[in-house]
Amino acid sequence: MELKFIIRNPTFYVKCIVCGKESDYKICGKCFSERNRLLNLQKFEIEVCSRCESVKTQRGWVKKDLKKAIEEKILEEMQLFPDFRLENLEIAEKVLIASGEIYGEKVSVSVPLNYRIHRIACPRCSRKSGGYYEAIVQIRARGRELKSEDLSIIDKITREIIEESSGEKDFILKVEEKESGIDLYFGSRKIGEKVSRRVAQELGGSVSVTKKIHTRIDGRDVYRYTYLVRLSEAEENDVVLKDGKICVVKNAKMQKGMEIMTGKSVNIRNSRIIAKRDSMDWGIITNLDEHIAEIMDSSGRIILVPKPYGAEIGKEVLIFEFEKKKYAFPKEI
Repeated sequence: MELKFIIRNPTFYVKCIVCGKESDYKICGKCFSERNRLLNLQKFEIEVCSRCESVKTQRGWVKKDLKKAIEEKILEEMQLFPDFRLENLEIAEKVLIASGEIYGEKVSVSVPLNYRIHRIACPRCSRKSGGYYEAIVQIRARGRELKSEDLSIIDKITREIIEESSGEKDFILKVEEKESGIDLYFGSRKIGEKVSRRVAQELGGSVSVTKKIHTRIDGRDVYRYTYLVRLSEAEENDVVLKDGKICVVKNAKMQKGMEIMTGKSVNIRNSRIIAKRDSMDWGIITNLDEHIAEIMDSSGRIILVPKPYGAEIGKEVLIFEFEKKKYAFPKEI
């Protein structure tokens, strides 16, 4: 029978040189923490914008809760003894309490929490208060005034783009209402360009850009840019003439329409408006044949029009006149 020898290392215990308690170390964690600084935190300062409440961080000025900013600053500034394993931090009044483990024992230590909130104007607010701007976005609609729906969408687009940006020039300085539309002044050319492109994309329109020299800095020309956004005159359910075809506008943003006689989809870019939705009469189809639709209009008169695509007896239609001739198309086409 083969014997196997097991050699066990003896366990040695030492006593804390201060309190005499058995320990794996020459001094226990409690006694060490009472005689050495495990946590150090010098007085620090946090800069907060007095106008927008942004906080200055290592990444620049950002929108942040002040309590959160103080906590992050504490983590940046505090210094721990290398052997102290931190488990929890607590702020109590003007004291910072750190709990953790050192030399096999749970300990808590505290240091005074001294900081100063320094309120100044951030670079963005300083530029804004000084009337700084690099771009004007002029928004106009061809042949019509801007509607409240247009203005709501423009405002939403502007707020979203600015909220997504954090540069010191990413702000809107002012909005000026003009007889023909509105002018938006932006601190950043890049923001002005983004807003103009998004407005044209969402409301349907085109953008043209011009620039002029504003000043010279260190021998370099500094420009101000003007972005002119021209929205389409045509709105949904307006009637336009495109290449001799009469079309109803189905998607003004995408410049898509439908030919009222055939139902075919048509690109209505560069078309001419022949009837606005708000100016049209309405009626009910009372009879049909192969080519003609009989309609009773809103005043009770019976009129005859070329049979439109989608015509059915009993359907409600919109009625307009073009070149002294009546036309109609189903309201829900």
